[in-house]
Amino acid sequence: MNTYDAAWPLVPMVRYDQSYALAIGKWMLNAANAARFFYPQYMPDDHETIPQLASVTRGVIGYEGIIKQSSYKQHENLKGPVAQGDGPLWVPGKNPEESQFSVYGSGHVGIFGSIIRTTNVTAVLQLNLLATDFYHDKAYPSFLYYNPYTTAKTVVMKTTAGKKVDLYNTVTGIFIAKNVAAAASIKLPAQTASIIVCVPAGGKVTYEGNKMLVNGVVVDYMFQQKK
Repeated sequence: MNTYDAAWPLVPMVRYDQSYALAIGKWMLNAANAARFFYPQYMPDDHETIPQLASVTRGVIGYEGIIKQSSYKQHENLKGPVAQGDGPLWVPGKNPEESQFSVYGSGHVGIFGSIIRTTNVTAVLQLNLLATDFYHDKAYPSFLYYNPYTTAKTVVMKTTAGKKVDLYNTVTGIFIAKNVAAAASIKLPAQTASIIVCVPAGGKVTYEGNKMLVNGVVVDYMFQQKK
């Protein structure tokens, strides 16, 4: 639950301060990749406490967490990381072994589900910055991309069909494509992050202090004129 919940505020934060884009993009890629190990069907049996009870999870309930060394004496020989839960420790001898699987924590996977989408490039994710920004003012579709590779990659970004948009990168402070009708190819330099905002094509650009707006809607909260 703590891993899933951390994404809730951290991902939309980069809309308001793009200086965090690289750190959050990298964290989300690693968190998304590692999260599968909460689930018994993905964690090797010799790194989990009750692999023999995995069937009760129906493939959708994970362990409460992952720990360096098991809290249970009978499992202290397991080499870390170890997937386990604290349920049986709450009321010794009363809570069943199955209580190591966490219904309340696993339910929060929906946070990841609302934010994360794959792209045409393996390990380059599209992160929806509005998905958990529940109280934002009017905003245009905004996405974070992080390229973990040591070489540049090109991602195909699909836009709303039938609506032409201009693509603005808040990290570089420039428009990277104009009049996009359905999809655009976005070049991501090696080990960098980009925040792409889909604004109405040909919209009126104005400025209020450090804010850059298109048709009166804030697009870049920390605009700095690039030389």
